[in-house]
Amino acid sequence: MKTLSKARGACLLGFLLFFNACKTPPAPPEAARVEALGQELWRAGASFYAEKDYTQFKKDLKNGKEKLTQENAKYGWFRSYDSLRIEFRDIVRRGEDILAKIDELKTSKARACAAQASALMARVDRLKQMTDYFNENGPVRKNLSQAEIMLSKAETLIRKESYESVEEDLDAAARFIKRAEQSMTSLLGRYMEKGQLEKWRKWAEETVAESKSNGTIAILVNKLERKLTIYKKGAVLSSYVIGLGRFGLSDKLYSGDEATPEGKYHVINKIQNSPFSKALLINYPNEEDIKVFALAKKEGLIPVRAGIGGYIEIHGGGKDSLTRGCVGLEDKDMDVVYKSAEIGTPVTIVGAVSIENTILAEIKKFEKND
Repeated sequence: MKTLSKARGACLLGFLLFFNACKTPPAPPEAARVEALGQELWRAGASFYAEKDYTQFKKDLKNGKEKLTQENAKYGWFRSYDSLRIEFRDIVRRGEDILAKIDELKTSKARACAAQASALMARVDRLKQMTDYFNENGPVRKNLSQAEIMLSKAETLIRKESYESVEEDLDAAARFIKRAEQSMTSLLGRYMEKGQLEKWRKWAEETVAESKSNGTIAILVNKLERKLTIYKKGAVLSSYVIGLGRFGLSDKLYSGDEATPEGKYHVINKIQNSPFSKALLINYPNEEDIKVFALAKKEGLIPVRAGIGGYIEIHGGGKDSLTRGCVGLEDKDMDVVYKSAEIGTPVTIVGAVSIENTILAEIKKFEKND
C-alpha cells in the first residue's frame, strides 16, 4: 500500500509540474528588443544627439525590467505579461523613433560639417594662392598650416561620425584662417589706403604720358601684380613677370631692409655682365627717398646706424633668384628689357594702381566676412 501511495504522489506531482509548465505564459519578446535597443542607442551616441529622450528611454527601460523581474518571480500560473507587453512595445516604438531621429540628425550634421570644411578649405587655398605674391608671409603661412591640420582632423572625425569633436576642430580652423586673413590685411594695409593708391596711380599715369609725349621708352613696375611693363610712345610694348626680395612689397627705407623702393627713377647704368646676368641700375635713392629716410631716422623708425642703401637694379638671373630689394627677371626677358632701355630711360616703381583684379580685391572680401 505504501508503495502504491508513493507512486500516486509522484504521478500527481509530475502532473502538477506539467500542468504548471503548460500554463506559464512566455516572457514578452519585446523585452529583449528593448534591451537590444538600449545598446544600439548607446552606440549611436544618443546621450549626445538626443539626451532628453535617451534619459527618458533609460528610465522607462529600467522600470520595465524591474516589473519583468517582479513578474518572473511569481509562480508560472500567476504570471501575466499582457500589460508589460504593451508597455515594452511602446518603449520599443519610442526607442526606434529616437534612433531614426539620430540617423537624420547625423546625416544633417555630416552634410553641414562637410560643407563647412569645404568652405574653410577654399579660404585656405585662396590665401595660399595669395601668398605667392609676396614672401613676407610668415604669420600667414603659420596660421594656414594650423588650419590645415585642424581640417584634416575634422575630415577624419566626420568619417567616424564624431560630430561634437568635428565642430570644435572646424571652429579652431576658422580661427586660424581668420588670423591668417588678418595677418594678410596687416601686411598689405597701406595698399588699401586711398591716398597711397592715388599717388601710385598718378606716378604711373605721368610715366605713360611722358612716354607718349616724348615718343620714348618707359618702364613701369607694379610690385603687387608682379609685373614689369615696357611702354613705347605711351602704348604697351611688352610685359613680364617679375620677382621681388623677401620684403619686396614694403617700401624701401634703409640699407638691409630687403624692400623694393617705390618712386620715379631712371636708368643710370647698363651692366652687360652682372652677377645676375644683364642689369639696369637705377638712381635709388633719389631726392624724395633721401627726405623720407631723414624723417624716418628722426622719428626713430629705422635703426640708428642704418644707412639709406643703394645699388638697386632690374636684373636677370630668374624671377625667383635671390634679390634684396631689386627686381628680378628671367634671363630671356631681361635680354629684351636690356635692349629696350637706354641711360636715362624712366623707371617707375609702384605698389599697385588698382584694387581690381588683384590680391587687394580678395582682401576686400575679408572685410565683408568680418
